[in-house]
Amino acid sequence: MLRLNLAQLPLHQQKLYKLVIAATGAAFLLGLFWVLLGFSDQTPAADNEWQATSIAAGEDPLAQFVALDEKPRWFTEAGAQVAVQPVDDPLKALEGKPESLRLTGLVTQGDKTYALFLPLIALEGSTGKPAIRQLGEGDTLVGEWVVKRISHNQVEIQQGDETQTLKMYQPKAK
Repeated sequence: MLRLNLAQLPLHQQKLYKLVIAATGAAFLLGLFWVLLGFSDQTPAADNEWQATSIAAGEDPLAQFVALDEKPRWFTEAGAQVAVQPVDDPLKALEGKPESLRLTGLVTQGDKTYALFLPLIALEGSTGKPAIRQLGEGDTLVGEWVVKRISHNQVEIQQGDETQTLKMYQPKAK
């Protein structure tokens, strides 16, 4: 099939394609012979100046390691004076608050609408992905927060006299 298409080309294009194929084949064969005959740019393994690691009989490698390990890695004048501050987990501050859950969806089942919440904080002892919570009106969200009302794009929650509105993501209008 290729010969049929090549035969339909003008004579000068046929010669050009044959020359390109011949040059590619010749370059491949030359490269193959180059590698097989050992004319590569890598030095033979015998010419490498590799030396085996040796430790004198009187030296203690464990003591040397401990001495190196105890030294500070970076030189700083104030390094010894700086006390290490414990790293606070920003999600720990959200525990028991509505912000610890993300409103991810609203689902209608029959005549009842449910809000889907994804916990941002993994429960202690749990492994894997956190489970999505499906809550209806009157269900407890977190702590004392209760789902008061669910509309088409937002959820209203209440704790005592305080009320908050959680909105679904809305793309910006252009």
